[in-house]
Amino acid sequence: MKMRLKWMVPLLVLLVTLVSAGCSSGAKEAEVEKESPKQSTQSSEDETKNPKSGGTYTIVTASDPDMLDPHRSSSIYTHGYMGLVYNKLLTYETGPDIDYTDYNIVGDLAEKWEVSDDGKVYTFHLRDANFHNIPPVNGRKLVAEDVVATMERMMTLPGHQASLLAEVESVEAKDEKTVVFTLKQPLTPFLNFIANHFMWILPKEAIDGDFDVTTTAIGTGPFMLEKWEDNIGATFVRNPDFYEEGKPYIEKVEYLVIPDVSAQIAAFRTGKADVISQISPEEIDNLLKTNPDTVINEVMIPTQIQVAMNMDRDPFKDVRVRKAISMAIDRQNAVDQIFGGGEVSSPVNPSLGDWALPKEEREKLQPFDQEKAKQLLAEAGFPDGFDTTIMVTDGYGQQPVRIAQWVAEDLRAIGINADFQVTEYATFYTEKYPKKDYDMVVTYQTFFQEADEWLRTQLRTGSPRNWFGVSDPELDKMLDEQRVMLDENERKAKVHDIQRYLLEEIVNPIPLVTNYVYSPRHPHVKNYHPHASYGNIHMKNVWLDK
Repeated sequence: MKMRLKWMVPLLVLLVTLVSAGCSSGAKEAEVEKESPKQSTQSSEDETKNPKSGGTYTIVTASDPDMLDPHRSSSIYTHGYMGLVYNKLLTYETGPDIDYTDYNIVGDLAEKWEVSDDGKVYTFHLRDANFHNIPPVNGRKLVAEDVVATMERMMTLPGHQASLLAEVESVEAKDEKTVVFTLKQPLTPFLNFIANHFMWILPKEAIDGDFDVTTTAIGTGPFMLEKWEDNIGATFVRNPDFYEEGKPYIEKVEYLVIPDVSAQIAAFRTGKADVISQISPEEIDNLLKTNPDTVINEVMIPTQIQVAMNMDRDPFKDVRVRKAISMAIDRQNAVDQIFGGGEVSSPVNPSLGDWALPKEEREKLQPFDQEKAKQLLAEAGFPDGFDTTIMVTDGYGQQPVRIAQWVAEDLRAIGINADFQVTEYATFYTEKYPKKDYDMVVTYQTFFQEADEWLRTQLRTGSPRNWFGVSDPELDKMLDEQRVMLDENERKAKVHDIQRYLLEEIVNPIPLVTNYVYSPRHPHVKNYHPHASYGNIHMKNVWLDK
């Protein structure tokens, strides 16, 4: 399954963010049916010819990172910044003929690589690349020891990357330009993991503490960090020594933190911003009335809004309560009314195509049935419902908050009375959610790039992103089995079985909806082909016709 269009919120960008769904189409502007004038479009062929160098590209974003360390933070805001500064060994292909949710792996800092016949040894050969000419790294060449130090750091930190590298037995520098990974056992998604948008390569000086990686960034990427002002924004300038000659084309990238959507739109209308990550269909209508040449991209986001329940607390330990909550929510009506369209999601997001359950099956397994929900609550000992609290952050804008309000209203219909707690973004993702300091949460999930991330990383006992208290031996067994299956069809069948088990026996987190995202940009922004991953990896190819 592909996407309806391609462009993601630079996060926001999520969500800018967050991350892309299932029914899709190629990387081209969406033909949004509106009464206002049609947006103009440029052919991909024209945009790749004779690119102009120079100019400042300005992005408005709803929130700011709490730190710049890409190994300690999974925030889309951190990685939206850091993907301009750092590279990975492998990355994803982007371009006019590449779908937003195509995960075609190509070399980044690795020029080529080989896999041993037994599937346990991966050898990567590094290209010639230099770090930014900023003290204390001072523009020196990338060497294999930088990769080894980076990987060893990620394996020792309690973060998402440690889970991706859990099967690595050793990583060694064979020589200055050759890195060898030896795995404990063959691992089907390993190359996907190396290309993952959390796997940025740092200089050894960062790992050794020669500069503060939480506030400073020095990489090999197309742009260099010039300044970062907390809750104001960040400025990046062109790296003149980037390994792709002539790129990037843009001289400067500026992020402006503007939480209010009306203020974001005002900045766009007056030309102070080149793109807005995400606005509602109604706001698109109004924008096209004043700026009819605006290019609108429509895409199903490569993530989902989830309802999470803390299974370390009553009454959420009871699967009947979790099923009742799931059945109480009118998902399709919510996504249509609040986002202008989308789908009921599944444990593996529809952005991964047929790794997700078919649309008809996920709808059947997650019915909207408030009468049955009341019966389940009564069977669980709550005939009159109960009181609880729903936590949400406004760091992704107001639409997730509106979804949380919708959920609260639907729960009241079955007797569950939920107080509403809006939490500041940094606190939400550092102090509250990952530490399970909540009853219920409504939020976007990270843009996961692989079925194993959506499943094992979130839901295996003790996994780093298992912020829900899920612990089920049968589930753990299935999760471990699927990641070593070499036959893709066999693995896909197992992944589908796992999702059915989750929706019938676990029901946490609830994969609520995967929505459409509408992102406006000015027509002078050319060769703009984002990818459904963090890091703005397309920005090295963008140029400005102004």
